[in-house]
Amino acid sequence: MRRSRTRTAGIRFEWAMRTCGPVLRVVATWTDRLGQPHHTSYSVQCNGLEGALDRAIASRVSCGAPMPDREDLLQRLRQEFATAPHIAAQLAKAA
Repeated sequence: MRRSRTRTAGIRFEWAMRTCGPVLRVVATWTDRLGQPHHTSYSVQCNGLEGALDRAIASRVSCGAPMPDREDLLQRLRQEFATAPHIAAQLAKAA
């Protein structure tokens, strides 16, 4: 939790470089009832901001994780998405 920029356990945002440019993804991680770790991610480009967030939340809640504060996460996701030009420039310099 200390390193999470979303302040929500199990849900984070990350930028991935694709041939079309940087793509924002909502990543969900959880541990199933047998103790096995799992993760999945949803592209904002394919699912939209709310769709990607809702799918990530549903993935975590389906295993028994508590429901996070959706409005807070959505606000943070919008702020992260607004940084797209800045991220694109950084990724281009790194490549």
